[in-house]
Amino acid sequence: MICECLLNPNADNGAFDKQITELQKAQLIDDIDSIINEKPSYASQRGSAVAFRGEPFEKPITGSHEEAERVTPESAYTAYQRMLKTARIDILCSGASDFADAEIFFTEKLSALERGTVCGLSMKPSALKERPETFADTLPMQQAILRMYFKAPDMDDRYAGILFACILGGMTTSRFFLNIREKQSLCYYCSSAGNRIKRTLIAYAGIEPQNIERVKAAVLAEIEDICENGVTEEELRTAKLEMRNTASSMNDNPSAMIGWYHNQILEDKILTPEEYCAEIDKVSAERVREAARKYKLDTVYTLCSPDFDGTADNNGEEDAE
Repeated sequence: MICECLLNPNADNGAFDKQITELQKAQLIDDIDSIINEKPSYASQRGSAVAFRGEPFEKPITGSHEEAERVTPESAYTAYQRMLKTARIDILCSGASDFADAEIFFTEKLSALERGTVCGLSMKPSALKERPETFADTLPMQQAILRMYFKAPDMDDRYAGILFACILGGMTTSRFFLNIREKQSLCYYCSSAGNRIKRTLIAYAGIEPQNIERVKAAVLAEIEDICENGVTEEELRTAKLEMRNTASSMNDNPSAMIGWYHNQILEDKILTPEEYCAEIDKVSAERVREAARKYKLDTVYTLCSPDFDGTADNNGEEDAE
């Protein structure tokens, strides 16, 4: 079925079916336009446009409304043919088989494709700006969203970086959750996520507008504390357990297992979940601290109501008459 769809699409005379193309185009445009209703996703997209300006990551994978409008049955078919000729093709199978027959089948079927210069797979670390950039968007909304982008172009310790992001804001016992959300009650949520290939760390929070500056300061304080004082052995143990539980759960789900290996497509070495956990277990608290020290603030993005005037007193409360 996969090969039939790939090699014999519903097309004729160098164009896809007009009616189906228009239906798919309308759906794509609706997906692009509707993101404004999903404020966290909108903030993520807009924040990436600032943090990764001039890089492929600047643009959303769906493209823009204007680009989608320009699609025709002919241009879509031309793009499809270009993909078949130049795209790297990876076939991942998961299940109780050695898939020897599947390998033979796909090799035979796909060998009929006319291939050209196949695109290479590479991704450069994102360049750190000379000075942090602050960018603010406004939309009618009750709360505010803060996204802070940190970059470490020279980060070379994959596993220490993963544990740093986890300890900072990647689990329910993270510093962001315990110190910023629970103890200080400054946000509805506050988490962090790392992108190892881009060498970036993103701290993101849903907050009241008057708490924006306080949460910025709190995020920076938590990172600075790890840089200066490191992490505790308990934090390290808990983060390793979190990583181990996540990795071990992959074996229970064929789709998750495919995702596990496909996500390592840019790595020098592809690891099994067990090999990954073994590397995680080797990380020391000192390695985590050294990883933290490599990250520098690159971009601060905020999204909040245009009605908020930015005033707040020292307690984070709005000024009152």
